[in-house]
Amino acid sequence: MPRSATELDVAKLSQDIYRDGITSLPNILPVSWADALDEDMGQQFLRALRIDKGEGVAFRGWSRYYLELYPERLRGFVELVTNHAIVELSREMLGDRYEIVELGADIPLPGAPEQPPHRDFPLPEPTRLHRRLTSLAFNASSVDVAPEMGPFNVAPGTHFDDGTEFKAGMFPVGEQREEYIKRMVPRLATRGSVSARSGLTLHRGTQNNGRLRPVAILGVVSQEDRAHSATTVELLPNYVAPTLKMSRAYYESLPDDLKGHLRCEIVAETTADLPPLKTLHGIEGLMMGKAPM
Repeated sequence: MPRSATELDVAKLSQDIYRDGITSLPNILPVSWADALDEDMGQQFLRALRIDKGEGVAFRGWSRYYLELYPERLRGFVELVTNHAIVELSREMLGDRYEIVELGADIPLPGAPEQPPHRDFPLPEPTRLHRRLTSLAFNASSVDVAPEMGPFNVAPGTHFDDGTEFKAGMFPVGEQREEYIKRMVPRLATRGSVSARSGLTLHRGTQNNGRLRPVAILGVVSQEDRAHSATTVELLPNYVAPTLKMSRAYYESLPDDLKGHLRCEIVAETTADLPPLKTLHGIEGLMMGKAPM
């Protein structure tokens, strides 16, 4: 049974993230929700692979893919983004005017090797100067992850590390990289549970010797996050700010209070008219699975 969100201490969860860079929201959704997620992400992944020139997916290393998802093609999207624990933690950390800007899937196939430790983006100025986090990533696995399935690894407490010497502001190199690898700990996700983390916390996918292991990723930002663009674009010239894509009919069907938290782009009139969804959110240092030296 899903856990009542009122049982979770949101202030403590926020403190956990500020201390460790990551926390868990255990059993906040039904297992049946995760099973539907697994089916829906799989279908969107197959659609993405059929897009010409490979533009439906971003390569995140050998046998690893990232793809943007259409919210309306996930049966559980509204249930996820209106979940009380996710809403209240977003408000606690990012303010009442938080925005949901990204919905994607990370899919390591069997045989995917280890990734180098990395951040999802360079350290933004509000974090560097004021130790203030301005975004969260909520990860929801559609399967129960076993040790042989390449569990997510994270180095707790690294989200405030300066990173000036990181390649592109994201990849530690040389001896520093090896030290971060020693600090990595595995996290075994379960269906119905969600993790909340800062994308600045150094992390990596590990070698997958098991089955395909999809993870949905929901990106949420504060209003202040718009100020990140200058820093990010300087280090990542090909950076494209994420937005949700959806049809007008789907958008109009959503609850009004949810619409106010979506940064989205209308790309069709109805779900049937949705164009192939291209994924622009690539990370150069992960494309071939080679660590920057």
